Amino acid sequence: MPVRATISPLPEPGHALLRVSELDAAPDGLTISIQRQQGPDTHLADDGWRRTETWLMPDEVRRTGEVLEFHLGPEICDRLAGIATVRLRVREPDIGVVGTTVVAWPAMLTSGAAGASGSYDDTVRLRRRQSPPPAPEPELPPPLEIAPEPPPPPPPPPRPALRAARDPLADVPTRSGATGWMIAAVLVLLAVGGGYYYWTNHLHPPEPVVATAPPPTPTPLQPPAAQPPAKSVRETVAEYLATKPAPDAMLARARDFAKAGDMAAAFLVFRQAAEQGNAAAQVELASFYDPTSPTKGGFPHDGTQAADWYERAALTGLAEAQRKLGLLLAKGGAGLTADAAKAKVWLQQAAAQNDADAKKALDGLPK
Repeated sequence: MPVRATISPLPEPGHALLRVSELDAAPDGLTISIQRQQGPDTHLADDGWRRTETWLMPDEVRRTGEVLEFHLGPEICDRLAGIATVRLRVREPDIGVVGTTVVAWPAMLTSGAAGASGSYDDTVRLRRRQSPPPAPEPELPPPLEIAPEPPPPPPPPPRPALRAARDPLADVPTRSGATGWMIAAVLVLLAVGGGYYYWTNHLHPPEPVVATAPPPTPTPLQPPAAQPPAKSVRETVAEYLATKPAPDAMLARARDFAKAGDMAAAFLVFRQAAEQGNAAAQVELASFYDPTSPTKGGFPHDGTQAADWYERAALTGLAEAQRKLGLLLAKGGAGLTADAAKAKVWLQQAAAQNDADAKKALDGLPK
């Protein structure tokens, strides 16, 4: 899928920072492919340029917000000196190519340290950048001496026991006249209380109090249930590929994605089936890169990639792949140089299998 990328030189000669945005992928295991347009050897490896596609695995890849940062060293930067633009592709493990773009390479100082590593695998791990030595840990100050606690104060002396003094009035006899006054006061209180009871209950009884019910409390509205977030294309394809389907099943599923208009998912599943040797899937994958056909889902044309996948299917004897490869070689485009001789050979093989379109294309070739 198309992504955006920029190259920023670092202060250290031969080092740069590649920033890739609009790419939803985890940084672990990501590899990159760098391709130039000049010369027969167009693919960059850590030991120079090769004819076949090579994948580079930087040791330092991290995500900062929405941007993936790749640290590039002299193996790449020194060999790209003087090149204006390169084609960049990003591959994710178990899925395939998830991003491609063309990026301008800036002018920068070279280190002169790039050399052959002797590796000829299709995936090359790049050397890690040397990090500065860790700073020494600061020495801790000596522990403070804690003064001993003072001894507790001695307990106070016991207080002398107190003895209650005898009330001098306890033996004084009370007067007999106080009892009569108390009886009279009780009789007056009883009379006043009886009169108040008769007045309130018989002459002026209180009105009954009617209890009213409180107003009903309104029921709060329940918030709508939260909807689960939609899955990304990469997550959907990864869950499907985790079931380990057969190449024919992947071919059918990818065509269903394409009919539904999900070209990104169709591309990822076609790629997986093509890498497992399915010829029909290899033709479908090549059509995404073919400059002689309309673009699919915004994928950029790449004549070299299209010819490579068409040729893999053509070698199995598939007439459709032979015809499409012959038509592509006859016209060229998108980084692929036209080759009329090879185009004629492939069109003749497809015509030998009674492919009408191949026979018609042969008649149109220059004699």
